[in-house]
Amino acid sequence: MADLQQALVVPQPGRLVSVRLRPGDTACLERLAPGLSQLGVCRQFQMAWDATNLLWMRLGPDEWWCWWPQAEPAQAPTLMQAVSQATDGIHSSCVDLSAGQSSLMLSTSARQLLSLGCDLDFERLPGDMATRTRLGSFSVVIAPSQGQAMSLWVETSLCLSLQQWLERAARQLGEG
Repeated sequence: MADLQQALVVPQPGRLVSVRLRPGDTACLERLAPGLSQLGVCRQFQMAWDATNLLWMRLGPDEWWCWWPQAEPAQAPTLMQAVSQATDGIHSSCVDLSAGQSSLMLSTSARQLLSLGCDLDFERLPGDMATRTRLGSFSVVIAPSQGQAMSLWVETSLCLSLQQWLERAARQLGEG
């Protein structure tokens, strides 16, 4: 069963930055990435930046998260400086959430696994969805990745508990 768990859930290193703006001030985001200001709520898109792909997720009318996979801690200020320059003179916040949030990648069987603790109907959701939801007793941010895989973010203090929950759910699926 340990092999199944390792194949299902893989921690993902990287940096996570939260950007908050008043809804009327979003046009400045075009300086960061064309189309970012028009990204719909609960949607995501990837863009190339500084020789890597950033994942932008709009989680609310005034909140964007930017995931920089594989980034080193020293690289977060670079992204935060770009956000600061783009939003110059506009009331905003840009916070590095990397220490407070952990990222997990769930393999191709993720939808079936997640259905044991999540009320979302993954078959009806758009492929570019990114949203907050409940997974069991955990509050997570979830976004589809390549193929049927899923990325999710959870508070770092709850990450081990969530991984244990996912392991139990995987065993339940294996028995069913």
